[in-house]
Amino acid sequence: MEKHAFTRRNFIGAGLGATIGVGAARGGSFAGQDQVDPTKILNYRPEMEYRRLEMTDTWLSVISLGGLVAVESVYHYAIDHGVNTVHMADGYLGGRAIETLGKVFKTRRKDVYLAVKDTFDDIDVVLKQLNTDYIDFLMYPRHKADEVDDPEMLESLEKYQKAGKVRFAGLTSHGDVKAATAAGIESGVFSLVMPVLNQPNLEAMDSDLARARQKGVGIMAMKTMKGIEDDNLQVGYLKKVLQNPAVTTVLKGFGSFEMFDSYLSAARETLSAAEDRSLYRHAQANRQSNCMMCDACREACPNGVEISTILRSKDYYAEQLGDWETALETYRGIPAGKVGDDRCLLCGDCEPACPNGIDIVNRTTAARRLFSAPPAPGVLGHSV
Repeated sequence: MEKHAFTRRNFIGAGLGATIGVGAARGGSFAGQDQVDPTKILNYRPEMEYRRLEMTDTWLSVISLGGLVAVESVYHYAIDHGVNTVHMADGYLGGRAIETLGKVFKTRRKDVYLAVKDTFDDIDVVLKQLNTDYIDFLMYPRHKADEVDDPEMLESLEKYQKAGKVRFAGLTSHGDVKAATAAGIESGVFSLVMPVLNQPNLEAMDSDLARARQKGVGIMAMKTMKGIEDDNLQVGYLKKVLQNPAVTTVLKGFGSFEMFDSYLSAARETLSAAEDRSLYRHAQANRQSNCMMCDACREACPNGVEISTILRSKDYYAEQLGDWETALETYRGIPAGKVGDDRCLLCGDCEPACPNGIDIVNRTTAARRLFSAPPAPGVLGHSV
């Protein structure tokens, strides 16, 4: 397993190189708005930035809306300010998120590209809930590189496309993220891939992002703020991610108009040297607590414990976002026998495999205790 240690030179240097790339891209695949015909952009607003998704010849807003935070008025507000992409899954917030978006789509479907995770049993039920006839990007969840080339997936895609229910295929991954994303980029099937691009992954996946841009595959960056709770650092990191010309759009849930406004403003600003230094210091200080979802630990575990999913449930959903419902649902979705037990305390084979040196055994043990006696909603974390 290749290690991806942070150094000041490559962390900051990657951002500087990306800045040059954005400037050079004007008039090309990721042109600035001054070179873009607004009539070609869905729901164009001058205050929003857009980037071209080359394989589909569409332009996506650099900020897209996620479904783990679903406030109807904020959805409308964001669309009013130029957001034209939203991602949803039928299980988000216990099904409430898709209901909320369905209400929004009664009047705003024509303004938005819709990406939906393929976790449903019946696509027609989902379409009805969303008040639409089709999905723009059907995002197939694949958490291992060898799952990307799936004949059943290709068969379902062909069926949906022939029926006019799906336009394009996308890929999302919460495990073996780097390898699965790389395989998706090379497959030629997916026009949009959705990797976890938190601080450690932005560096580790630099060559994969460059390859995606070379092949015209769009990047919808998710869980970018995983491990970052400070508001100023979050908007700084948005700038950092968007400096990479391969990133088409950054997925984010918004709980307030003010939060959206801060992201909208940041999306049009250049990352300062001071912000970059702060982000570097944060990455260094938190490296041992920020899971990359690379699944090197799972591969080293003799029992194949789903470590990255356990940590995502506890650290991100429950403790950072305060979304106990999603945390518990995700944790309970782990197959029986894959959550670990007291034998993990005597093993520890996972920890030497972790490129970030995470204290895996203690953290997964704490997760098992946490989810065995769930607290009242709102006790953990904070809503966003």
